[in-house]
Amino acid sequence: MVAPPVKRSVVWSLAALASIGYLCAMVIGGALPELRSRVKFEAKGVMTLAPERIDRVEIERGATRVALARTRSGGWSREGGEVLSAPDAAKVSLAVQYMHTAGPVRTMKAEEIRGIAPSEFGLAPPELSITLFAGPERVLQARFGARNAEDLLQYMTLAGRDGMYLMSRFVGQQWDASIEAVQRR
Repeated sequence: MVAPPVKRSVVWSLAALASIGYLCAMVIGGALPELRSRVKFEAKGVMTLAPERIDRVEIERGATRVALARTRSGGWSREGGEVLSAPDAAKVSLAVQYMHTAGPVRTMKAEEIRGIAPSEFGLAPPELSITLFAGPERVLQARFGARNAEDLLQYMTLAGRDGMYLMSRFVGQQWDASIEAVQRR
């Protein structure tokens, strides 16, 4: 049996009123309800320090060396004062953030790679090296080597840590994009 049109419009009006009431309660309460099915983000990168704390970066690729310092506004400038454009500064900031958030796909212990020359992984010399600083303290020094056979991952070592990491190639690519942006200037 179909409800009369008047009864149906009353039901829809009450539903709309309840929805508006719920939205008002959320606004007054100040927060959206937390979804239990959503997984909380957890940074699993090789750098535990928050990316915002990094205030100086050194990038080396071949004979090219670039040193950058964080500006007061949160951007980046070359050592010597030349401020990077917003898009170029964003590339550097994203590269730093990846070191905090992008975890290794695989960690190879020193025993696994013992007896294999670093050149087999493109690490002698490395294709790209980065050093991150927080104040005078060196936080992280990474050396990026060749990509794996499938061209999806890149070999990486960290100063002071044994073994080697296979990282998603987008991490090294972001550092390449950063140094290329600075070199174009």
